[in-house]
Amino acid sequence: MGYLGFGESMKPVVLKLARDDLREIREYLSGFGENPPRRFRESFEKFCIQVENTPYIYSRYEPNPKYRRAVIEYDYLVFYQVEESNGRVKVYRVLHGKRDIEILSD
Repeated sequence: MGYLGFGESMKPVVLKLARDDLREIREYLSGFGENPPRRFRESFEKFCIQVENTPYIYSRYEPNPKYRRAVIEYDYLVFYQVEESNGRVKVYRVLHGKRDIEILSD
C-alpha cells in the first residue's frame, strides 16, 4: 500500500495554464543564462516527484483552500489539487510569489 493509503502513486497532470506558465518562466529565466532555467526545471521536477509520492506534503492555500501551494526555486509558487477519486494531482498554475494571484480565488 502506498503513502496515505493510496495503492499507487498520484502522477501529476500539468494543465494547460500551468504549461503556459512554465513556458513563460523558462523564456524569462533564459535571459539570465543557462543555469537559472536548469535550476528551475530541476526544482519543478523535484516538486512533481514529491507530490506523486506524498500528495499532501504541502499546505492548503488559505485564500482558496481547494488548492495546495508549494514554493519552488526563485520563489515560484505551484498551485495544485489532489483528486483522490481518480488518483491524480492536477497542477493548475505556476506563478511568481510577487505576482497578483487572486486568479485562484474563485
